[in-house]
Amino acid sequence: MDIKKLRGFRAVVNSGSIATAAEWMHLSQSAMSRLISSLEDELHLQLFERRNRRVELTIEGAAFYSETERLLAGLDDIPRIVSDIKSAKSRRLRIVALQRVATSLVAPALARFSSTHPQQRFSVDIRHRADMERWIGSEYYDIGLCVSLPCEHPQIRSEKLYSSRIMAALPLNHPLAREKQVTAGQLADYPLIGLEQGQPPRRHSDEIFSNAGIDIEYTLETTSSVFAIQMVAKGMGIFITDAPGAANAHDGSYVLVPITPAYELTFAAIYPRSSSPSPMVGEIIFEFKHYIQQHFPSDQVWIPDN
Repeated sequence: MDIKKLRGFRAVVNSGSIATAAEWMHLSQSAMSRLISSLEDELHLQLFERRNRRVELTIEGAAFYSETERLLAGLDDIPRIVSDIKSAKSRRLRIVALQRVATSLVAPALARFSSTHPQQRFSVDIRHRADMERWIGSEYYDIGLCVSLPCEHPQIRSEKLYSSRIMAALPLNHPLAREKQVTAGQLADYPLIGLEQGQPPRRHSDEIFSNAGIDIEYTLETTSSVFAIQMVAKGMGIFITDAPGAANAHDGSYVLVPITPAYELTFAAIYPRSSSPSPMVGEIIFEFKHYIQQHFPSDQVWIPDN
């Protein structure tokens, strides 16, 4: 497989145009078209739908792009790795996390950890749970923080960090805002905000209503829990979330009310089954747990046995 074809494919996806991608790669438009056609012939896949001057990924193209991006990201990282080796610098600890975990846990815990490890360098990326196992399994990242689910990847270890009670985030002036706890039946009478299909928190949200025998439709669906919380504050609806993830962004513009019966969401650290893991992985996991014990609300969050 010619790496140039893969880079050309990525350029077309990112630009949405063969002409623009050709400019980025310093090729003629016809040469770029031949490059993509050659890749499609080699793969026996149609990667794009051609629509006038624009191109759109097919379903097969989107699946191939997901894998290609992971491969090219690793190749793009080679110059930095070589530079680190030549300069004998300490290895960068590569962390990937869900957005809600990055803001509620990684940011504050990492700041405290770096104060006692001033020479240690870090990178932090935000990705969805569905992408993490592949990236961790290929050892592109040293550690991932995500919703705990059965991990089927043979090259990944999982260690539970904390469990959190699931709450309803409501606008301050909402009729249910003064309740001590709420049921799915009460929530279903009002507009709801949900994450997109496939994300673990969305499945938990759907399960809460399904267990109550209630069919619901979401007024707003989004890929971002932070955006969902912002829309709660604007009065657009109710969002089902975990306590730390919501409380971290709390500015007094919404309230958190426990849902009854109680549901919980468990978060975990996942990392490669490597023969030479970064020694910092164990230390940073310890720091995460220590931060959780000190700063997360003890009545809503607890550290489970692994």
